[in-house]
Amino acid sequence: MIEENLVEFIEILMLATAVAVTVKFIRLPYTIALVLAGLFVGLAGLLPEVPLSREIVFFIFLPPLLFEAAMNMDLKELRENFGPIALIAFLGVVVTTTVVGFSLNWILGIPLALALIFGAMVSATDPVSVLATFKSISAPKKLSILIEGESVLNDGAAIVVFAIALEMMLKGVFDPLNAALDFAVVCVGGAAVGLAVGYLAYRILAKIDDALVEIAVTIVAAYLGFVLAERFHFSGVIAVVAAGLILGNYGRDFSMSPTTRVIMLDFWSVIVFLVNSIIFILIGVNTHITIFSAWKEILVAIAAVILARAFVVYPVMTYYRFPNLWKHVVFWGGLRGVIPVALALSFGNQLLSAMAFGVVLFSLLLQGISLEIFVKRKFVSESERELEEIIARYIAARSAKFELMKAVEQGRIVEPVAREMLPNLDAEIEELRSKLEEKIRGGMGSKLRKAAVKYVIDAKKSAVVDAMAGGLVSQEVALEIMRELDSKTAELME
Repeated sequence: MIEENLVEFIEILMLATAVAVTVKFIRLPYTIALVLAGLFVGLAGLLPEVPLSREIVFFIFLPPLLFEAAMNMDLKELRENFGPIALIAFLGVVVTTTVVGFSLNWILGIPLALALIFGAMVSATDPVSVLATFKSISAPKKLSILIEGESVLNDGAAIVVFAIALEMMLKGVFDPLNAALDFAVVCVGGAAVGLAVGYLAYRILAKIDDALVEIAVTIVAAYLGFVLAERFHFSGVIAVVAAGLILGNYGRDFSMSPTTRVIMLDFWSVIVFLVNSIIFILIGVNTHITIFSAWKEILVAIAAVILARAFVVYPVMTYYRFPNLWKHVVFWGGLRGVIPVALALSFGNQLLSAMAFGVVLFSLLLQGISLEIFVKRKFVSESERELEEIIARYIAARSAKFELMKAVEQGRIVEPVAREMLPNLDAEIEELRSKLEEKIRGGMGSKLRKAAVKYVIDAKKSAVVDAMAGGLVSQEVALEIMRELDSKTAELME
Protein backbone atom coordinates (compact mmCIF):
# COMPACT_ATOMS: atom_id res chain seq x y z
CA MET A 1 0.00 0.00 0.00
CA ILE A 2 2.78 2.43 0.99
CA GLU A 3 4.75 1.49 -2.13
CA GLU A 4 1.71 2.17 -4.37
CA ASN A 5 1.12 5.57 -2.74
CA LEU A 6 4.79 6.45 -3.17
CA VAL A 7 4.67 5.53 -6.86
CA GLU A 8 1.52 7.66 -7.33
CA PHE A 9 3.20 10.57 -5.53
CA ILE A 10 6.27 10.34 -7.79
CA GLU A 11 4.04 10.16 -10.88
CA ILE A 12 2.20 13.32 -9.79
CA LEU A 13 5.51 15.12 -9.22
CA MET A 14 6.73 14.02 -12.65
CA LEU A 15 3.53 15.36 -14.23
CA ALA A 16 3.81 18.63 -12.27
CA THR A 17 7.42 19.07 -13.43
CA ALA A 18 6.46 18.37 -17.04
CA VAL A 19 3.67 20.96 -16.81
CA ALA A 20 6.06 23.49 -15.20
CA VAL A 21 8.47 23.08 -18.12
CA THR A 22 5.68 23.24 -20.71
CA VAL A 23 4.13 26.50 -19.40
CA LYS A 24 7.47 28.24 -19.95
CA PHE A 25 6.73 27.96 -23.67
CA ILE A 26 2.98 28.64 -23.70
CA ARG A 27 0.92 31.58 -22.39
CA LEU A 28 -1.00 29.77 -19.64
CA PRO A 29 -0.90 30.24 -15.84
CA TYR A 30 0.80 27.32 -14.13
CA THR A 31 -2.07 26.40 -11.78
CA ILE A 32 -4.58 26.37 -14.63
CA ALA A 33 -2.26 24.17 -16.70
CA LEU A 34 -2.02 21.77 -13.74
CA VAL A 35 -5.82 21.45 -13.50
CA LEU A 36 -6.07 20.82 -17.26
CA ALA A 37 -3.30 18.21 -17.06
CA GLY A 38 -5.06 16.55 -14.12
CA LEU A 39 -8.37 16.53 -16.00
CA PHE A 40 -6.72 14.92 -19.02
CA VAL A 41 -4.86 12.17 -17.16
CA GLY A 42 -7.90 11.52 -14.94
CA LEU A 43 -10.36 11.18 -17.82
CA ALA A 44 -7.85 9.15 -19.85
CA GLY A 45 -7.25 6.82 -16.90
CA LEU A 46 -3.50 7.46 -16.95
CA LEU A 47 -3.48 8.04 -13.20
CA PRO A 48 -5.67 6.31 -10.61
CA GLU A 49 -8.00 8.51 -8.58
CA VAL A 50 -6.23 9.71 -5.44
CA PRO A 51 -8.79 10.58 -2.74
CA LEU A 52 -8.60 14.18 -1.48
CA SER A 53 -9.91 13.89 2.08
CA ARG A 54 -10.49 16.82 4.42
CA GLU A 55 -7.77 15.55 6.78
CA ILE A 56 -5.14 15.38 4.01
CA VAL A 57 -5.94 18.85 2.70
CA PHE A 58 -6.36 20.59 6.05
CA PHE A 59 -3.64 18.96 8.14
CA ILE A 60 -0.97 18.39 5.46
CA PHE A 61 -1.46 20.74 2.50
CA LEU A 62 -3.13 23.84 3.95
CA PRO A 63 -0.69 24.89 6.76
CA PRO A 64 2.36 25.42 4.48
CA LEU A 65 0.29 27.32 1.89
CA LEU A 66 -1.19 29.70 4.47
CA PHE A 67 2.04 30.05 6.43
CA GLU A 68 4.11 30.97 3.37
CA ALA A 69 1.50 33.49 2.16
CA ALA A 70 1.29 35.15 5.60
CA MET A 71 5.06 35.10 6.07
CA ASN A 72 5.60 37.01 2.82
CA MET A 73 2.91 39.56 3.57
CA ASP A 74 4.07 43.00 4.67
CA LEU A 75 2.33 43.70 7.99
CA LYS A 76 2.75 47.46 7.52
CA GLU A 77 0.99 47.34 4.14
CA LEU A 78 -1.67 45.03 5.56
CA ARG A 79 -2.37 47.54 8.37
CA GLU A 80 -2.52 50.45 5.91
CA ASN A 81 -5.09 48.63 3.75
CA PHE A 82 -6.82 46.67 6.51
CA GLY A 83 -10.18 48.45 6.11
CA PRO A 84 -10.98 47.40 2.53
CA ILE A 85 -9.23 44.02 2.93
CA ALA A 86 -11.20 43.07 6.05
CA LEU A 87 -14.50 44.29 4.63
CA ILE A 88 -14.06 42.39 1.34
CA ALA A 89 -12.84 39.27 3.20
CA PHE A 90 -15.44 39.03 5.97
CA LEU A 91 -18.36 40.58 4.10
CA GLY A 92 -17.44 38.32 1.19
CA VAL A 93 -17.92 35.22 3.33
CA VAL A 94 -21.20 36.40 4.86
CA VAL A 95 -22.71 37.76 1.63
CA THR A 96 -21.60 34.78 -0.48
CA THR A 97 -23.01 32.32 2.08
CA THR A 98 -26.31 34.22 2.18
CA VAL A 99 -26.75 35.03 -1.52
CA VAL A 100 -25.69 31.59 -2.73
CA GLY A 101 -27.71 29.83 -0.04
CA PHE A 102 -30.98 31.68 -0.69
CA SER A 103 -30.49 31.52 -4.49
CA LEU A 104 -30.07 27.75 -4.47
CA ASN A 105 -33.05 27.40 -2.15
CA TRP A 106 -35.30 29.68 -4.21
CA ILE A 107 -34.29 28.57 -7.74
CA LEU A 108 -33.44 24.88 -7.24
CA GLY A 109 -35.47 24.03 -4.15
CA ILE A 110 -32.42 22.81 -2.21
CA PRO A 111 -33.18 22.89 1.56
CA LEU A 112 -32.03 26.24 2.98
CA ALA A 113 -29.71 24.74 5.60
CA LEU A 114 -27.96 22.65 2.94
CA ALA A 115 -27.80 25.59 0.54
CA LEU A 116 -26.24 27.85 3.20
CA ILE A 117 -23.59 25.19 3.88
CA PHE A 118 -22.72 25.18 0.18
CA GLY A 119 -22.55 29.00 0.21
CA ALA A 120 -20.01 28.83 3.03
CA MET A 121 -18.04 26.18 1.10
CA VAL A 122 -17.51 28.36 -1.95
CA SER A 123 -16.87 31.65 -0.13
CA ALA A 124 -13.10 31.09 0.26
CA THR A 125 -10.90 32.60 -2.47
CA ASP A 126 -7.62 31.27 -3.88
CA PRO A 127 -5.61 33.90 -5.79
CA VAL A 128 -2.52 31.79 -6.65
CA SER A 129 -2.80 32.15 -10.43
CA VAL A 130 -3.88 35.81 -10.16
CA LEU A 131 -0.83 36.74 -8.07
CA ALA A 132 1.46 34.81 -10.43
CA THR A 133 0.12 36.92 -13.30
CA PHE A 134 0.60 40.11 -11.25
CA LYS A 135 4.25 39.23 -10.59
CA SER A 136 4.92 38.56 -14.27
CA ILE A 137 3.79 42.08 -15.26
CA SER A 138 4.76 44.07 -12.14
CA ALA A 139 1.17 45.02 -11.29
CA PRO A 140 0.61 47.68 -8.58
CA LYS A 141 1.73 46.31 -5.22
CA LYS A 142 -1.34 47.68 -3.42
CA LEU A 143 -3.61 45.71 -5.73
CA SER A 144 -1.66 42.51 -4.99
CA ILE A 145 -1.92 43.24 -1.25
CA LEU A 146 -5.71 43.66 -1.56
CA ILE A 147 -6.23 40.31 -3.28
CA GLU A 148 -3.69 38.35 -1.22
CA GLY A 149 -4.81 39.92 2.06
CA GLU A 150 -8.44 39.09 1.33
CA SER A 151 -7.55 35.46 0.69
CA VAL A 152 -5.45 35.14 3.85
CA LEU A 153 -8.27 36.54 6.02
CA ASN A 154 -11.31 34.99 4.39
CA ASP A 155 -10.01 31.41 4.25
CA GLY A 156 -10.27 31.10 8.01
CA ALA A 157 -13.59 32.94 8.12
CA ALA A 158 -15.08 30.66 5.44
CA ILE A 159 -14.08 27.50 7.27
CA VAL A 160 -15.47 28.81 10.57
CA VAL A 161 -18.79 29.82 8.96
CA PHE A 162 -18.99 26.40 7.28
CA ALA A 163 -18.48 24.63 10.63
CA ILE A 164 -21.09 26.81 12.35
CA ALA A 165 -23.63 26.29 9.53
CA LEU A 166 -23.04 22.53 9.65
CA GLU A 167 -23.51 22.47 13.42
CA MET A 168 -26.76 24.45 13.16
CA MET A 169 -28.06 22.05 10.50
CA LEU A 170 -27.24 19.00 12.64
CA LYS A 171 -28.93 20.56 15.70
CA GLY A 172 -31.85 21.82 13.65
CA VAL A 173 -31.65 25.23 15.33
CA PHE A 174 -31.00 28.53 13.49
CA ASP A 175 -29.58 31.05 15.99
CA PRO A 176 -27.75 33.95 14.27
CA LEU A 177 -26.72 35.64 17.54
CA ASN A 178 -25.13 32.49 18.94
CA ALA A 179 -23.51 31.83 15.54
CA ALA A 180 -21.93 35.31 15.56
CA LEU A 181 -20.62 34.74 19.09
CA ASP A 182 -19.15 31.36 18.11
CA PHE A 183 -17.54 32.97 15.07
CA ALA A 184 -15.85 35.65 17.21
CA VAL A 185 -14.62 33.13 19.81
CA VAL A 186 -13.21 30.72 17.23
CA CYS A 187 -11.45 33.50 15.27
CA VAL A 188 -10.02 35.32 18.31
CA GLY A 189 -8.96 32.02 19.90
CA GLY A 190 -7.21 30.94 16.70
CA ALA A 191 -5.42 34.28 16.45
CA ALA A 192 -4.29 34.06 20.09
CA VAL A 193 -2.87 30.55 19.61
CA GLY A 194 -1.11 31.60 16.40
CA LEU A 195 0.39 34.72 17.98
CA ALA A 196 1.65 32.67 20.94
CA VAL A 197 3.24 30.04 18.70
CA GLY A 198 4.72 32.71 16.42
CA TYR A 199 6.20 34.65 19.33
CA LEU A 200 7.67 31.49 20.88
CA ALA A 201 9.26 30.53 17.56
CA TYR A 202 10.56 34.12 17.18
CA ARG A 203 12.27 33.93 20.59
CA ILE A 204 13.82 30.55 19.74
CA LEU A 205 15.13 31.84 16.40
CA ALA A 206 16.76 34.80 18.18
CA LYS A 207 18.90 32.36 20.20
CA ILE A 208 20.33 30.31 17.33
CA ASP A 209 22.20 30.94 14.08
CA ASP A 210 21.84 27.79 12.01
CA ALA A 211 19.84 28.03 8.79
CA LEU A 212 18.71 24.40 8.76
CA VAL A 213 17.57 24.42 12.39
CA GLU A 214 15.80 27.77 11.92
CA ILE A 215 13.90 26.47 8.89
CA ALA A 216 12.91 23.39 10.94
CA VAL A 217 11.53 25.76 13.62
CA THR A 218 9.36 27.54 11.02
CA ILE A 219 7.99 24.18 9.80
CA VAL A 220 7.09 23.19 13.37
CA ALA A 221 5.49 26.60 13.96
CA ALA A 222 3.30 26.26 10.85
CA TYR A 223 1.91 22.84 11.81
CA LEU A 224 1.93 23.33 15.60
CA GLY A 225 -0.21 26.45 15.37
CA PHE A 226 -2.78 24.62 13.26
CA VAL A 227 -2.90 21.46 15.40
CA LEU A 228 -3.04 23.32 18.75
CA ALA A 229 -5.83 25.63 17.61
CA GLU A 230 -7.89 22.74 16.24
CA ARG A 231 -7.30 20.80 19.48
CA PHE A 232 -8.86 23.68 21.46
CA HIS A 233 -11.70 23.98 18.87
CA PHE A 234 -10.42 27.29 17.52
CA SER A 235 -9.59 28.15 13.91
CA GLY A 236 -6.38 26.41 12.83
CA VAL A 237 -6.31 28.44 9.63
CA ILE A 238 -6.30 31.77 11.48
CA ALA A 239 -3.66 30.42 13.89
CA VAL A 240 -1.32 29.57 11.00
CA VAL A 241 -1.85 33.00 9.43
CA ALA A 242 -1.11 34.77 12.74
CA ALA A 243 2.07 32.71 13.29
CA GLY A 244 3.20 33.38 9.71
CA LEU A 245 2.68 37.14 10.08
CA ILE A 246 4.77 37.23 13.28
CA LEU A 247 7.65 35.18 11.85
CA GLY A 248 7.56 36.91 8.48
CA ASN A 249 7.58 40.46 9.83
CA TYR A 250 9.51 40.14 13.09
CA GLY A 251 11.27 36.77 13.13
CA ARG A 252 12.73 37.17 9.65
CA ASP A 253 13.97 40.74 10.21
CA PHE A 254 15.16 40.54 13.82
CA SER A 255 15.97 36.86 14.45
CA MET A 256 17.48 35.60 11.18
CA SER A 257 20.75 36.24 9.42
CA PRO A 258 20.64 37.33 5.75
CA THR A 259 21.81 33.85 4.71
CA THR A 260 18.98 32.20 6.64
CA ARG A 261 16.42 34.61 5.17
CA VAL A 262 17.45 33.77 1.60
CA ILE A 263 17.53 30.01 2.24
CA MET A 264 14.19 30.11 4.07
CA LEU A 265 12.45 32.03 1.28
CA ASP A 266 13.77 29.53 -1.27
CA PHE A 267 12.76 26.57 0.90
CA TRP A 268 9.18 27.73 1.43
CA SER A 269 8.86 28.67 -2.25
CA VAL A 270 9.75 25.09 -3.20
CA ILE A 271 7.32 23.66 -0.62
CA VAL A 272 4.46 25.84 -1.89
CA PHE A 273 5.31 24.94 -5.48
CA LEU A 274 5.13 21.21 -4.66
CA VAL A 275 1.95 21.49 -2.58
CA ASN A 276 0.14 23.61 -5.17
CA SER A 277 1.27 21.23 -7.92
CA ILE A 278 -0.11 18.19 -6.11
CA ILE A 279 -3.38 19.89 -5.12
CA PHE A 280 -4.27 21.33 -8.50
CA ILE A 281 -3.40 18.12 -10.33
CA LEU A 282 -5.54 16.14 -7.86
CA ILE A 283 -8.44 18.57 -8.39
CA GLY A 284 -8.26 17.71 -12.08
CA VAL A 285 -7.78 13.96 -11.49
CA ASN A 286 -10.69 13.79 -9.02
CA THR A 287 -13.11 15.68 -11.28
CA HIS A 288 -15.44 13.11 -12.79
CA ILE A 289 -17.19 13.75 -16.08
CA THR A 290 -20.38 12.73 -14.25
CA ILE A 291 -20.40 16.01 -12.31
CA PHE A 292 -21.69 17.71 -15.45
CA SER A 293 -24.95 15.78 -15.13
CA ALA A 294 -25.69 18.46 -12.51
CA TRP A 295 -25.00 21.23 -15.03
CA LYS A 296 -28.13 23.23 -14.16
CA GLU A 297 -27.21 23.32 -10.47
CA ILE A 298 -23.60 24.20 -11.33
CA LEU A 299 -24.66 27.11 -13.57
CA VAL A 300 -26.97 28.50 -10.87
CA ALA A 301 -24.20 28.17 -8.28
CA ILE A 302 -21.68 29.94 -10.55
CA ALA A 303 -24.11 32.80 -11.23
CA ALA A 304 -24.87 33.17 -7.52
CA VAL A 305 -21.18 33.22 -6.56
CA ILE A 306 -20.42 35.89 -9.17
CA LEU A 307 -23.44 37.98 -8.11
CA ALA A 308 -22.42 37.80 -4.45
CA ARG A 309 -18.87 38.86 -5.37
CA ALA A 310 -20.21 41.92 -7.19
CA PHE A 311 -22.42 42.85 -4.20
CA VAL A 312 -19.32 43.03 -1.98
CA VAL A 313 -16.45 44.26 -4.17
CA TYR A 314 -18.02 47.21 -6.00
CA PRO A 315 -19.62 49.00 -3.01
CA VAL A 316 -16.57 48.52 -0.75
CA MET A 317 -14.02 49.60 -3.36
CA THR A 318 -16.20 52.53 -4.43
CA TYR A 319 -16.36 53.68 -0.81
CA TYR A 320 -12.55 53.56 -0.56
CA ARG A 321 -12.24 55.31 -3.97
CA PHE A 322 -10.22 52.70 -5.79
CA PRO A 323 -9.84 53.04 -9.59
CA ASN A 324 -12.56 51.39 -11.69
CA LEU A 325 -10.00 49.11 -13.32
CA TRP A 326 -8.98 47.76 -9.91
CA LYS A 327 -12.62 47.09 -9.02
CA HIS A 328 -13.06 44.93 -12.12
CA VAL A 329 -9.81 43.01 -11.42
CA VAL A 330 -10.68 42.30 -7.77
CA PHE A 331 -14.23 41.32 -8.73
CA TRP A 332 -13.20 38.85 -11.43
CA GLY A 333 -10.07 37.80 -9.50
CA GLY A 334 -12.01 36.14 -6.68
CA LEU A 335 -11.04 32.66 -7.88
CA ARG A 336 -12.00 29.53 -5.97
CA GLY A 337 -9.50 26.74 -5.30
CA VAL A 338 -8.63 24.02 -2.85
CA ILE A 339 -10.73 24.97 0.22
CA PRO A 340 -14.18 24.62 -1.44
CA VAL A 341 -13.09 21.21 -2.76
CA ALA A 342 -11.83 20.09 0.66
CA LEU A 343 -14.99 21.25 2.45
CA ALA A 344 -17.22 19.59 -0.15
CA LEU A 345 -15.37 16.30 0.15
CA SER A 346 -15.50 16.44 3.95
CA PHE A 347 -19.27 17.00 3.84
CA GLY A 348 -19.88 13.97 1.65
CA ASN A 349 -22.98 15.14 -0.27
CA GLN A 350 -22.71 14.07 -3.93
CA LEU A 351 -24.69 16.99 -5.36
CA LEU A 352 -22.83 19.63 -3.34
CA SER A 353 -19.48 18.03 -4.28
CA ALA A 354 -20.40 18.16 -7.98
CA MET A 355 -21.45 21.82 -7.66
CA ALA A 356 -18.28 22.73 -5.74
CA PHE A 357 -16.05 21.08 -8.37
CA GLY A 358 -18.02 22.84 -11.11
CA VAL A 359 -17.60 26.27 -9.47
CA VAL A 360 -13.87 25.68 -8.91
CA LEU A 361 -13.29 24.52 -12.49
CA PHE A 362 -15.16 27.50 -13.93
CA SER A 363 -13.23 29.81 -11.63
CA LEU A 364 -9.77 28.43 -12.37
CA LEU A 365 -10.21 27.86 -16.09
CA LEU A 366 -12.57 30.51 -17.48
CA GLN A 367 -12.06 33.28 -14.93
CA GLY A 368 -8.34 32.58 -14.54
CA ILE A 369 -7.51 32.59 -18.24
CA SER A 370 -9.73 35.56 -19.11
CA LEU A 371 -8.38 37.57 -16.16
CA GLU A 372 -4.79 36.97 -17.22
CA ILE A 373 -5.56 38.26 -20.73
CA PHE A 374 -7.41 41.30 -19.33
CA VAL A 375 -4.75 42.18 -16.75
CA LYS A 376 -1.84 41.89 -19.16
CA ARG A 377 -3.66 44.04 -21.68
CA LYS A 378 -4.57 46.76 -19.16
CA PHE A 379 -1.53 46.91 -16.85
CA VAL A 380 1.36 46.51 -19.27
CA SER A 381 1.91 50.08 -20.45
CA GLU A 382 2.86 51.10 -23.95
CA SER A 383 6.31 52.21 -22.74
CA GLU A 384 6.95 48.80 -21.15
CA ARG A 385 5.87 47.05 -24.34
CA GLU A 386 8.18 49.31 -26.33
CA LEU A 387 11.09 48.54 -23.98
CA GLU A 388 10.48 44.79 -24.31
CA GLU A 389 10.34 45.11 -28.09
CA ILE A 390 13.68 46.98 -28.16
CA ILE A 391 15.29 44.34 -25.92
CA ALA A 392 13.96 41.52 -28.11
CA ARG A 393 15.19 43.17 -31.33
CA TYR A 394 18.59 43.98 -29.76
CA ILE A 395 19.10 40.38 -28.59
CA ALA A 396 17.98 39.07 -32.00
CA ALA A 397 20.40 41.33 -33.91
CA ARG A 398 23.40 40.46 -31.70
CA SER A 399 22.57 36.77 -31.94
CA ALA A 400 22.25 37.03 -35.73
CA LYS A 401 25.73 38.61 -35.98
CA PHE A 402 27.23 35.90 -33.78
CA GLU A 403 25.58 33.11 -35.81
CA LEU A 404 26.66 34.75 -39.08
CA MET A 405 30.34 34.76 -38.05
CA LYS A 406 30.08 31.21 -36.75
CA ALA A 407 28.58 30.10 -40.07
CA VAL A 408 31.56 31.65 -41.88
CA GLU A 409 34.00 29.74 -39.67
CA GLN A 410 32.09 26.50 -40.27
CA GLY A 411 32.09 27.06 -44.03
CA ARG A 412 28.32 27.35 -44.37
CA ILE A 413 28.43 30.96 -45.61
CA VAL A 414 31.21 32.45 -47.72
CA GLU A 415 33.10 35.35 -46.10
CA PRO A 416 32.50 37.99 -48.83
CA VAL A 417 28.73 37.60 -48.50
CA ALA A 418 28.98 37.83 -44.71
CA ARG A 419 31.08 41.00 -44.96
CA GLU A 420 28.38 42.59 -47.13
CA MET A 421 25.78 41.88 -44.45
CA LEU A 422 27.81 42.96 -41.42
CA PRO A 423 27.51 46.77 -41.85
CA ASN A 424 23.70 46.57 -41.83
CA LEU A 425 23.74 44.33 -38.76
CA ASP A 426 26.22 46.57 -36.94
CA ALA A 427 24.14 49.65 -37.73
CA GLU A 428 20.99 47.91 -36.46
CA ILE A 429 22.74 46.82 -33.25
CA GLU A 430 24.10 50.32 -32.63
CA GLU A 431 20.69 51.94 -33.22
CA LEU A 432 18.96 49.53 -30.85
CA ARG A 433 21.71 49.95 -28.23
CA SER A 434 21.19 53.72 -28.30
CA LYS A 435 17.42 53.33 -27.88
CA LEU A 436 17.94 50.89 -25.00
CA GLU A 437 20.37 53.23 -23.23
CA GLU A 438 17.91 56.09 -23.64
CA LYS A 439 15.09 54.05 -22.07
CA ILE A 440 17.31 53.02 -19.16
CA ARG A 441 18.43 56.61 -18.53
CA GLY A 442 14.75 57.62 -18.64
CA GLY A 443 14.01 55.57 -15.51
CA MET A 444 12.84 52.29 -17.03
CA GLY A 445 15.94 50.27 -16.13
CA SER A 446 15.33 49.43 -12.45
CA LYS A 447 14.08 45.91 -13.16
CA LEU A 448 16.91 45.30 -15.63
CA ARG A 449 19.52 46.58 -13.17
CA LYS A 450 18.12 44.43 -10.37
CA ALA A 451 18.27 41.33 -12.58
CA ALA A 452 21.85 42.17 -13.61
CA VAL A 453 22.98 42.70 -10.00
CA LYS A 454 21.32 39.41 -8.95
CA TYR A 455 23.11 37.63 -11.82
CA VAL A 456 26.48 39.05 -10.76
CA ILE A 457 25.95 38.10 -7.09
CA ASP A 458 24.96 34.54 -8.09
CA ALA A 459 28.07 34.30 -10.28
CA LYS A 460 30.28 35.39 -7.35
CA LYS A 461 28.64 32.82 -5.05
CA SER A 462 29.15 30.08 -7.61
CA ALA A 463 32.84 31.03 -7.97
CA VAL A 464 33.36 30.98 -4.19
CA VAL A 465 31.74 27.54 -3.91
CA ASP A 466 33.98 26.23 -6.74
CA ALA A 467 37.07 27.71 -5.03
CA MET A 468 36.12 26.05 -1.73
CA ALA A 469 35.46 22.72 -3.46
CA GLY A 470 38.87 22.94 -5.19
CA GLY A 471 40.64 23.62 -1.91
CA LEU A 472 41.77 27.13 -2.87
CA VAL A 473 39.99 28.76 0.08
CA SER A 474 38.95 27.45 3.47
CA GLN A 475 35.34 26.74 4.39
CA GLU A 476 35.45 29.49 7.02
CA VAL A 477 36.50 32.16 4.52
CA ALA A 478 34.03 30.89 1.90
CA LEU A 479 31.10 30.98 4.37
CA GLU A 480 32.01 34.49 5.46
CA ILE A 481 31.98 35.73 1.86
CA MET A 482 28.74 33.81 1.15
CA ARG A 483 27.07 35.51 4.12
CA GLU A 484 28.16 38.87 2.78
CA LEU A 485 26.77 38.05 -0.69
CA ASP A 486 23.52 36.68 0.80
CA SER A 487 23.14 39.96 2.70
CA LYS A 488 23.32 41.84 -0.61
CA THR A 489 20.78 39.45 -2.14
CA ALA A 490 18.41 40.02 0.79
CA GLU A 491 18.74 43.82 0.36
CA LEU A 492 17.98 43.42 -3.33
CA MET A 493 14.79 41.43 -2.64
CA GLU A 494 13.39 44.00 -0.17
